[in-house]
Amino acid sequence: MFGYVKPEAKELLVKEFEFYKSTYCGICRSMKKHTGALSTVTITYDSVFLALIRMAYMPDSELGSSMRKCVAHPLKKRCMLNDNSAIEYTARAFAILSYYKMQDDLSDEGLAKRMLVSATRPILSTAKKKADLAPLAEIVKDRLDKISVIEREKRPSIDEPAELFGELLGEIFAYGLEGNDRLVTYECGFHLGKFILLVDAIDDYESDRKSGKYNPFVIAYGGKELTYENKQNVKTALLIECRKLESAINLIPFGKKITVENIVRNIIYLGLTKRIEFLDKDGEEDKK
Repeated sequence: MFGYVKPEAKELLVKEFEFYKSTYCGICRSMKKHTGALSTVTITYDSVFLALIRMAYMPDSELGSSMRKCVAHPLKKRCMLNDNSAIEYTARAFAILSYYKMQDDLSDEGLAKRMLVSATRPILSTAKKKADLAPLAEIVKDRLDKISVIEREKRPSIDEPAELFGELLGEIFAYGLEGNDRLVTYECGFHLGKFILLVDAIDDYESDRKSGKYNPFVIAYGGKELTYENKQNVKTALLIECRKLESAINLIPFGKKITVENIVRNIIYLGLTKRIEFLDKDGEEDKK
């Protein structure tokens, strides 16, 4: 869905990378079971991060896996995490997020993209219903509706949409948890959400300023070509969100789940920073 929340795979141990892949396959399998076989068309590797965070709050005994075949890989069995509370919740939560993201795309994209997105509407509508998390669905819809209002009014604020998307992911990460567990996971989702919205907006800067599509950075910088200094200022803001995310991660009780913790830290220390390396290029390099 976003494509920014991934580990730096080459820096993972073999067993860590295998666990990462088995978590992804586990989520896919859980989506087939809980939100419908066709709902797996929306799965992304971003979902793994949510599952890993939620795993820290469940018993170690639930982290079993099995070798299974699937439609995508019918010839050879692959290691997949067994369905557990973290995997199942992630499958259900991402079905809801995918549905409302689809609704947003239908009103925001060009004709060709809208036609393509429309084809998935019945699938995602069914998946949202099967997800059976109505309170969470209301929260997601509310925050995305508020972001849509900001886009329609072309407000110049960068913080407003970033805060709202942070709230959205914060609620997704913390849903169903209580007390300190809720506070910590909310902070994880909140700062990750802000990071995602900001990096997505700056990544789309050139295409949006040429097409006239709403982008808070385009308004902030007057639609001019970004300078190296502009990019570094944005990078600093993104790194601040990474550091705040790190502070929340440090409070998560991973315990003996060392593999889970190592993958999470790889994602925030290496994966996220890798995704913003394009901001280190100056104007002349971009033209080469």
